[in-house]
Amino acid sequence: MSTMKENDVFALPREVNAVVIGEHTDIVLPAGTVVTVVVVFGDPDSPTAYEVEAFLPDSSNYALATVEATDIR
Repeated sequence: MSTMKENDVFALPREVNAVVIGEHTDIVLPAGTVVTVVVVFGDPDSPTAYEVEAFLPDSSNYALATVEATDIR
């Protein structure tokens, strides 16, 4: 997969641990969850990881997770 930039959207290829914003509650986002890139870590041409945000429709909250760039296919 090509490198991602802020505001790009993709589906998680595997489940990842996340934290609900404002609640500091740990959750697991399942594979297939649609997320938005909010921060690119490392060189923009060869990132090491991405901070992503997911909307949680059941609670109308958002969660943040870090996804390694190598985990995105």
